[in-house]
Amino acid sequence: MNKLAGKVALIAGGTGGVGEGIVRAFLQSGATVVVPSRTPDKLNQLREHLGELERERLILIEGELSNTERAEELRAHIMEKVTQLDAVVASINGRWNQDFPLIQTSLEDWRQMLESNLTAHFIAARTFLPVLKKGSSYTLIGGGAAEQAIPNYGLVCIPAAGQLMLTQILAAESKGTGIRINEVVLHSMIATRERPSAEHPEWLTANEVGQYTAWLATDEATMVSKSIIRLYQH
Repeated sequence: MNKLAGKVALIAGGTGGVGEGIVRAFLQSGATVVVPSRTPDKLNQLREHLGELERERLILIEGELSNTERAEELRAHIMEKVTQLDAVVASINGRWNQDFPLIQTSLEDWRQMLESNLTAHFIAARTFLPVLKKGSSYTLIGGGAAEQAIPNYGLVCIPAAGQLMLTQILAAESKGTGIRINEVVLHSMIATRERPSAEHPEWLTANEVGQYTAWLATDEATMVSKSIIRLYQH
């Protein structure tokens, strides 16, 4: 249970439903966990939801990844709190609940989804990969929409596909650094506290995603690098 003891992990998107499961798993594995958010209420809610789970190893920081300048300010703040980062998980996405063809999409919505679902991943990688050292890991969390064309959900599929290529470029350019870059692609609906799976036992849970992602950061997973890993429903 303490395979990450002494390690420090940053979970970008840790206040989200899937992110909460990832934060919980890293804490349970013994890591010190840093979670940033631009919304203090979300940080407070995360602390409440986690309860008494290893509170001394949970570091909540107000900050954002909306642009490179603010992201670098956040990085500086984080590195004042911790002396190292051994793992980064980017569980970043914006929600899209509309249902209409791509050519009916407004330019505003197009830009917003690219910003929240693709550009944010670019900014996170640009900000935190430079402070990782040999033996550390960087994991992106993606969705199965990256690999299938879903009618009327182009604004989900297109940024997800871009993220998949972003991962592969980052991995190719990391040669010789000793940093393990991977993406976990979720081919399942995810059960969270807000969206329980009582009627859908086949769904993966946020905690299961977290357990696998935390394992990727352990020394047991050193052979897993430059990989696209697909997790399917039960």
